Amino acid sequence: MKSWRSRIAVAAVIGAAAVTIPLTAGSASAVTDPDGFQLASGSRTHDACQEEGRYDLEFNGFHEFQCRWNAASGYWEEWVR
Repeated sequence: MKSWRSRIAVAAVIGAAAVTIPLTAGSASAVTDPDGFQLASGSRTHDACQEEGRYDLEFNGFHEFQCRWNAASGYWEEWVR
């Protein structure tokens, strides 16, 4: 029978792997919505999101952007297409 200490250590390693794998896989692929917008970045303020969106229109070849509030993360997300 395994000790509680070793069981907790194994659970911690499995939990860390369960969090790490989706985060690394998610960053490798672009997140898109049904309208074709891609998640570009996140900002703490709406003004900063607007500035990033205008920059992406002018210098990064996008044609449209939206700033969307994500209450779960507490960030304004910049979506571009």
